Amino acid sequence: MVASGKLVFMFTFFAMILQSLLFFLDKPDELMAIPLILILGGAGAFYLTRNTRDPDTDFQVNIFLWAFSARLWMGMMLYGWGLSNVFGDEDSSGYPIGWSFAKNWYENGFDGFVNNLGQVFFERQNVGQGLIWAIPTFIAGGESRMIVSAVNSFSGAALVIVIFRIAKRVFDSPTARIAAVLVTFWASNILLSASTAKEMLVIFCEWAILYLLIRNPNGLSIKDGLASIPAFLAVFTMRFYALYLLAAAAVFRFLVASPKNLFRNVVFGSVLVASIMIFLGAGGAISRDFERIERLNSQVDSWREGVSQTTGSGIEVYSEYESTSVAIPVATVYFFLAPFPWEAFSGTARNAFGAAENLFIIAILIVGFPAIRIFFGDKFVDMAPIFAFCALYAGMQIWGLSNVGLAWRHKQTVMPLFFMLVAVAITQRKAGWQMITGRINRNRRGLNVIRAN
Repeated sequence: MVASGKLVFMFTFFAMILQSLLFFLDKPDELMAIPLILILGGAGAFYLTRNTRDPDTDFQVNIFLWAFSARLWMGMMLYGWGLSNVFGDEDSSGYPIGWSFAKNWYENGFDGFVNNLGQVFFERQNVGQGLIWAIPTFIAGGESRMIVSAVNSFSGAALVIVIFRIAKRVFDSPTARIAAVLVTFWASNILLSASTAKEMLVIFCEWAILYLLIRNPNGLSIKDGLASIPAFLAVFTMRFYALYLLAAAAVFRFLVASPKNLFRNVVFGSVLVASIMIFLGAGGAISRDFERIERLNSQVDSWREGVSQTTGSGIEVYSEYESTSVAIPVATVYFFLAPFPWEAFSGTARNAFGAAENLFIIAILIVGFPAIRIFFGDKFVDMAPIFAFCALYAGMQIWGLSNVGLAWRHKQTVMPLFFMLVAVAITQRKAGWQMITGRINRNRRGLNVIRAN
């Protein structure tokens, strides 16, 4: 089925043309998403076919086109068919910022672009996605949800390739293929990619950085380090605190890399991280960020209460449990497993399939646990930066947990790690159960010897 990705994309592209003419004939700005889809799909496929000697080249091209097509269909369902209210699209209201930047460029030319660039780095926080969305909307000449959705869908499809390459680098090709298929068809990932929220752009940049950190088994190469700088800066403009978590993961990577290149890794890694921090610090961005974190830390209780009361899926875990030793484990369960199975038939369709996915998560972890224990005994050092980032990110979200919808959205950041764990569990399940049965058999043989003596 995966081998038909090119055919699926061509069918999707022509279906997008017909549906756009049906739904957006009076909205020419939305019609500009059609050439953008063709450009993004063609560019992605061309990039992936450059290495003809890789036996997984065809798989990567086809799975990328499958992922891109699935997300384009979901985007059309949300904004063409008008099903955004059914699936729940309350996180996507910030998309007009792209057009607001583009209008500034129309009115003020290059000075407007430079002004917006300075704003997203040094004045306004977490609005860097506006620059990315502004480029295609500037060309289109108007506000367009489908253009933003297409850009995000491309990011979601590119994330599939990033996860495939991480899994192949650390594990093997069969594990990588299973992980890529899981990401491609995971319902929450498809919905988040197709929406006009910034989430998938952020997740793609974060995991692209993690991939560059571990791609070289001996440590961070100069080529990978330079390639990671734009991604670091993009993450900073879209989710400022994630930059510091990624920097911590990078430092961790430099320390656990091959001892043969430890000095080079530490020096080059320190220069890379320090250069980014100096650039941001010179403009006052770092001081601004830590002041914001300090304010949030001092007002976290009232902030949680405000978010939980003003949103439809608010929860008040920390106010219900006076002891943090109880509240934190409860918040952890909410972060990873909410919405719960008994909530499947309440709320939006997103709530329903989120609950169904959580059942699948629990089942796979139970079945695959023995294999995960075996495999990660050898691969922990390779995965250490990823574990560090996911643990820090999840911990920060659990600390501020106040809304199931926000928890579902932020959980998708650490889900790629879970997809790889599931893939390992599937490919290594036989070895895991053999280990268990082998221990049982050895114990039985030991008992038999005792009885014989």
